[in-house]
Amino acid sequence: MSLKKTSIAALVAVSGLVASSAVMAQSKPADQGFYVGGSIGQSEADGSCPGGFTCDFKDTDWKIFGGYRINKNFAAEVFYADHGEISVSVGGAKATASSSTFGVVGLGILPLGNQFELFGKIGIGSTSVDATASAGGFSAGAKDSGSDVVFGVGGVFNFSRNLGVRAEYERYNDSEIDVFSIGIQYRF
Repeated sequence: MSLKKTSIAALVAVSGLVASSAVMAQSKPADQGFYVGGSIGQSEADGSCPGGFTCDFKDTDWKIFGGYRINKNFAAEVFYADHGEISVSVGGAKATASSSTFGVVGLGILPLGNQFELFGKIGIGSTSVDATASAGGFSAGAKDSGSDVVFGVGGVFNFSRNLGVRAEYERYNDSEIDVFSIGIQYRF
């Protein structure tokens, strides 16, 4: 399946989840409602470092997110993530690239008891990359952006109905970035 077809399918699926929340919003059980949160972790870009080069493909990643819990098994979420910077250097030449993603995902949630739940997510993001290179007193820069299929898995431990800690793994497939993070989420 092409990236455009995959992106459209993910967007339609998430849109369906959000639209169904309006139908189900007639009464608000304890497992429905809005939530916000933030997380911090480590991103790592795919790649190998050629011999003689110095490479750093890892950096700190942070994310803010907000969503709507449709019912005990489904949620729709929007997010902004900053993936940090990677660098490659050899001799006096150095190249760096920083990236960030804004996106929307649908979550499938499996509650395990009263406090713990597992989730899987899939969605679409728009990733922006800013790259610079310098050597011998010269420098150049470039910017690019594009669609990114985002998927992941994680778990939440809820201290109370409103406050929980969240750990997750995410893959930004087209940007070839993996993220492991931990954070806090607050449900209204």
